[in-house]
Amino acid sequence: MNKYNKKKIDFLESWRTNAIPFLKMIMIYVFIIIGTEAVFRKSLVGTLTWVAQSPFLFLLNLAMLVMVSSLLLIITKRIVWVTIFVGTVATILSFVNIGKYALRNVPLLYEDFFLVKEVWVLMPQLVNAKTLLMVVIGALVLAAISFFLFKFFKSNSLHKHRLLSATVMMVSLILLIVGQNVNSADIDISKSGFLYSLSNNTRAASVVVDEAQLEAADNLFTKYVQEYNTQNPADSVEDAVKPNIIIIQSEAFWDINKLGIKMSKNPISFFESLREESHYGELYVPVVGGGTSNTEFEILTGMTLKNYSNDWYMVYPNEIKSSTVSLASILRKQGYESVGIHPYMSWYYNRLEVYKYLGFNAFKTIEFMNNIDKVGDFASDQYATDQIIKAVETTDKPLFNFTVTMQNHGPYGNLRFAADEFDIDINSKMSDSSRYFLHNYVQGLYLSDLALENLVDYLRECGEPTILVFYGDHLPMLGEDYQAYRDVDYVGDEDNASLQVDLRMMAIPYVMWKNYDDTSVKTPTMNASYLTSYLLKEAGLDMPDYLKALYMARESMPLYFRNFGYDVKGDKLSSDTAEFMNTKALYLSIYDDLKEGVGTSDWLIDDFVDYNKALSEIHISSATVLTNQTDIVGNHFYESMVVMVNGEKTSFEFVDDQHITLKKKLTSGDKIEMKLYDSEDKILGSAPVFMMP
Repeated sequence: MNKYNKKKIDFLESWRTNAIPFLKMIMIYVFIIIGTEAVFRKSLVGTLTWVAQSPFLFLLNLAMLVMVSSLLLIITKRIVWVTIFVGTVATILSFVNIGKYALRNVPLLYEDFFLVKEVWVLMPQLVNAKTLLMVVIGALVLAAISFFLFKFFKSNSLHKHRLLSATVMMVSLILLIVGQNVNSADIDISKSGFLYSLSNNTRAASVVVDEAQLEAADNLFTKYVQEYNTQNPADSVEDAVKPNIIIIQSEAFWDINKLGIKMSKNPISFFESLREESHYGELYVPVVGGGTSNTEFEILTGMTLKNYSNDWYMVYPNEIKSSTVSLASILRKQGYESVGIHPYMSWYYNRLEVYKYLGFNAFKTIEFMNNIDKVGDFASDQYATDQIIKAVETTDKPLFNFTVTMQNHGPYGNLRFAADEFDIDINSKMSDSSRYFLHNYVQGLYLSDLALENLVDYLRECGEPTILVFYGDHLPMLGEDYQAYRDVDYVGDEDNASLQVDLRMMAIPYVMWKNYDDTSVKTPTMNASYLTSYLLKEAGLDMPDYLKALYMARESMPLYFRNFGYDVKGDKLSSDTAEFMNTKALYLSIYDDLKEGVGTSDWLIDDFVDYNKALSEIHISSATVLTNQTDIVGNHFYESMVVMVNGEKTSFEFVDDQHITLKKKLTSGDKIEMKLYDSEDKILGSAPVFMMP
């Protein structure tokens, strides 16, 4: 045998030797994909049907795992460890997706990996005994499978395998590239499979509008603005009294009476009575069970999530990186003080930075709050109400306040109220777990209703013209896969895709109440994004041209979904109707203009020097030495701040926001420092060094 033939035989032998372990690895991945998809779909038969009907999509899921594994095998030859590692990660991600989808009916996205700390801080509410048991069982199963794999592969290492690994990796990569070109970016996870969806949703789904339609939208924009200005002359705006404007986005507030369950009393009786002297109706919000900041974004800016790849795309952390037109900036430009209140961590969804770019003067988060009254683990709505009243009483200018509450944040399966703390009984037939979720949620609603009543009572007597807008950010998540909703027959066996466009699950109630006008007006159900211009119009205030155009657009199609809409009569409009195409093109045209800064310069706040100064500038006025302590007087003291004396952290007794006591005698020349940190150790506020006289 010559040298050439020997090399050829060795080469073919190495391919045959390595091909068997590769095939074993691929076979294991097939079982992992089918197994996890069966758990996700709750049907092995349904999963096998998906494989049979969509073999290419199944192959793309497999290609994801094979490509990553082949890349690792170019670096290492230990195929068993690579299989264990890739298989374990794929399985964990799949079960995280299953858990998220069960709670919020939204798949795991690559963007979620940038929100790890947001999820981590909620872990005490999300984790229960069942979760811990599943983790323990999962760890034991993983250990058993790992032991089996070492036996199954027989050999842990490959030999002369890198060419085969590179070839398999390139084939997998080519398959994925083809997949990206033949599949749309917004293909449903039930069709794509989970693992491929992670790759596929890295692409932004294109919101397609042709040039002719965009040109028509520009003409429509001009027409709408002219019509608005004709109906609302500038002099009427200039002469208008500027009322305080308070918006409360109440966590998970919803009309629970729609469920048709029997309760010992109506938990939202005051809210319902307020409709008799308010503008009221329902808002179509982009999310259900979570994603608070997306509803917040629509209300504050008047823009829609329909301009993005999906309704659960997190706009705050991903898009708000510079000055952005919002109610805060619009009202500041008209002489208002814009103050945000949110009794939770300032870094959550990057809100502290986002509120700066939105044009707020100040954003008061939990770090800047003292003596916090809580319901369960979250600040009570009554405490948030007290913060609003304080803002009204301490602001000389007309006040714009946007408050996002936390009291009723889910999940509702944890211990939140003691047995003697429930004011409302639920008397309808349902499962024990659904009753438990609803009991916790309904009690929270009742407390929210009481807090709302207290605020309205105050505003009736405060002597300042005020508009109060109150609404929920989304429906609550009452168990996995709409458990309580299905349990009481509020919804049936509809799949998630259907419920995501079903107003039963996507519409929340709102009231717009004025303490100087008790006219009751019921409005057609509309997108939350339309409330922005509607509020400014009712307040008699000026607004950017894009909001004037949207105000007029609302009158022809108040409800805008991704693929259809509804007119003011409630008739459904398909995607090929003029009304739908006009609204879609108009929103997209405005979105493009806002990104380019067209027509918004007069409404932007781009000077951030004084942002949050009213809260962050801690001031020490004096220090008095007593027998065994030192009393310190000043302004903007916080319970959670750190006090240092001569560079050493010192404990203190918090008296109020102007007075603390150090349990030690200080002497002349001692240096006192005060700093306020968030839970990420970022400095939010500080005081100049104070030297003892």
